Amino acid sequence: MEAGRAVDYPAIVEFVRQRWKSTGGYGATPWLPATIEDTFEAVAILHDLAGRGLDLPQPPGEDDALAGYLGRVLSAPWPSIGTTFRLWLTCRSLGLAVDVERVRAYAAARLAREPSLATVYYVARTAIEILATRPGELLGAGLPVTLPGRYAVDDMHRFLAVKNMLNERPADVAAVVTWLQRSQNGDGGFGFFPGTTSFIENCHACLAAMTLLAARPVAPVNARAFIFSCQTGVGGFSRNFSAAPFLDATWHAVVSIRLLEKILNP
Repeated sequence: MEAGRAVDYPAIVEFVRQRWKSTGGYGATPWLPATIEDTFEAVAILHDLAGRGLDLPQPPGEDDALAGYLGRVLSAPWPSIGTTFRLWLTCRSLGLAVDVERVRAYAAARLAREPSLATVYYVARTAIEILATRPGELLGAGLPVTLPGRYAVDDMHRFLAVKNMLNERPADVAAVVTWLQRSQNGDGGFGFFPGTTSFIENCHACLAAMTLLAARPVAPVNARAFIFSCQTGVGGFSRNFSAAPFLDATWHAVVSIRLLEKILNP
């Protein structure tokens, strides 16, 4: 798709539909089996498109095969905290029950095993979005929230999100905003950090981080053009204008478009 053209939303619906599995869930391609990550991304995309008034062939909430798949995955051993949080979030969006005591025990065990920024981020979101409690009740007191020594825009977004969930602010907001703005390239997209190649996932991370700080990119219209240029002829989005389309890139694009709409139309 050429930069500047409107997004073809019906084509996104068809792209997602082709990755639906009759056994339940969604896969990365029409030929690969369903995964938690792909299912989360597909359901999130469809919810967003339904919010835009698009007709869905089969809304996620009416998909018995999807509910069955999620039920089977819920009853199995849970994988990494990021993937498992996406499982819980998908179930919650569909009104499916999650064992909150198992969630609480799992989150505590993961935090004790690996108190990384990513783990802290997902545990904090779990507290708010799954358990409807304060993050501090799961994180405990005195747990430091710090960036890794070498960080990218995704790390910065998680850092700012945790600070926000804890009702805290970073020490130097102006410097953070400048760093995020400098991560935007001449093509309108964003790199992992200033001076690196633009990818759609970095657009999502940067725009989400800026939103938390009530900031905006230096060139938001160019950012939109980059994102639009990543939509391919089959409807899905790729990481950049020369890559293959996948559900994860399409999810990053759909969320980025929503974030840009809020920035451009406050």
